[in-house]
Amino acid sequence: MVASMHINTPDAASTQRLEQLVAKSNCLRLTTSTEYYPDSVGTGLPLLIVETELCSAVISLQGAHLLEFKTVESDALLWLSPNCDFTPGVALRGGVPLCLPWFGVNQAYPDKPKHGFARNSFWELGEAHLLNDGSVELEFLFLSDANELFPYDFSAELRMTLGKSAKLELTINNTDTEDFDCSWAMHNYHRISSLTDVRVLGLAERSYLDNLEGHAEKHQSGDVSFNGPVDRVYPAIENSIRISGSPSIEITHNNCPSVVVWNPGQEAAAKIADIGEGQEQFYICVERGAVLGEKWFMAAGTSKSAWMEFKQV
Repeated sequence: MVASMHINTPDAASTQRLEQLVAKSNCLRLTTSTEYYPDSVGTGLPLLIVETELCSAVISLQGAHLLEFKTVESDALLWLSPNCDFTPGVALRGGVPLCLPWFGVNQAYPDKPKHGFARNSFWELGEAHLLNDGSVELEFLFLSDANELFPYDFSAELRMTLGKSAKLELTINNTDTEDFDCSWAMHNYHRISSLTDVRVLGLAERSYLDNLEGHAEKHQSGDVSFNGPVDRVYPAIENSIRISGSPSIEITHNNCPSVVVWNPGQEAAAKIADIGEGQEQFYICVERGAVLGEKWFMAAGTSKSAWMEFKQV
């Protein structure tokens, strides 16, 4: 039997706090997916719109999910599927989903939902500040009591700093009395103009695990290109990564040892309802996190943090 999805929904008190925070800020406003994306699929989700002198962004409160980001000088740096389903509890396709408290298929319990449940749950906006340099800083909070999917209490904070770049800092807190392991990833979908021409730089001559062949270990010869389906995990990558294409994007990090590179290819994309035929041509996923053998061991009562930042170069 497949495990059920653990989903939280915003209560009246958290909704009121959100509205009060937004009302105090000149650069934030609330809308819904049905209003902002009138042709979208699904019953609708609340969205937070960010507009400053430096950048604009769209964030879903479900998953604290950055859907769109661009600076006043850059191209749109994220891809959001035109077939994204904005129904509560359904994972959103595109932007920067946060996969937590596990990434991909749960290695111990494969029947559990892929990529955990944080991306399908509502997060609370705890803080919103306009910084001196014109960037906006937003802190989203997530609290998870032990449940049928993850039998440990934990909380998480995701701090977004949006300005000339987008920086996402994740903190995971083990609030349980027992230790646990967790894996996670910031699952960036980056917009591209040509799948044929795009390259991922910074991974040449490194080893990777090929998810298309049961995590077989392979060697990366030259830069990563996309001549067919690609689904790879590159461990122990300390350097920054660059997407060479249009736009060209640099991804830097701290404490995110794993790099995941993914594009489903033409045949698989056509079979995935919220991607669709031909849409694989417009994005690649270049993700940072701590997955598989690089998962985090979280002792009871401890916290760990990491950040990932991307910008056009």
